[in-house]
Amino acid sequence: MTLDLPLVLKTKYAFHALLWLGEPEVVLDIGSMDGSDAKRFRTLVPRAEIVAFEGNPYNYQAMLSDPQIGRRRIRVENCLVSDGEGECSFFVQRPTGTGNFNRGASSMTRRDQTGAITEEVRLHSVSVESFLLSEYPRASSVALWVDVEGHAHTVFGGLGSVADRVKLIHVEVETGELWSGQKLEADVLRLASSLGFVAVARGANSLQRDVILVSYSWYAADRTRIDALLRLASWHGPALSRIIAWSNFGR
Repeated sequence: MTLDLPLVLKTKYAFHALLWLGEPEVVLDIGSMDGSDAKRFRTLVPRAEIVAFEGNPYNYQAMLSDPQIGRRRIRVENCLVSDGEGECSFFVQRPTGTGNFNRGASSMTRRDQTGAITEEVRLHSVSVESFLLSEYPRASSVALWVDVEGHAHTVFGGLGSVADRVKLIHVEVETGELWSGQKLEADVLRLASSLGFVAVARGANSLQRDVILVSYSWYAADRTRIDALLRLASWHGPALSRIIAWSNFGR
């Protein structure tokens, strides 16, 4: 299964535009790392509830110490988002030196990398379904930003009865195996399609890239505006994102 779609080089800008258009009540930043994306979302949907999930305890503590997280009303949770409730192992990647290091490389699947040590921690996991039903039971419009290092399929598997509340998803997928036994892009897209989502754009990378999905119902109802924003984002993504944020100033 391949994704034959117009190329959006920077999918985050397309997501920003569609986030603004869809105005979800809740945005879940799953695999937040440092909260930078969640902080940007606040400028785009000032009235939404924004929740950042981060499993890496060192990243989580750094987020709690970031004054902008509190000022921008971002809720931070040190737990995993999976396909069910329970306790899971999480393999934290920590640098061995002082050079550049990807703080977002930790995963529920162990993958030892050069220049890093792997630390196993045990964390509580929730599904999107259980979290929304417990914390935001009245929310009818939800957006997801999913960056979980090989476990997008697992997150999608936990949508359950709330799949029809999700309008918009930005998800990182892999076309080749980076984590042993992981589900690949084709698997993720098949599951997404069965849950009622259509892929509308993708990133440029060949091995690990981002895909934007929207609900079939929203796309059917608002396809003209969605497609127009995707085209604008592909040509003028950064400027479009800044204009939207500026237009929301003071709201």
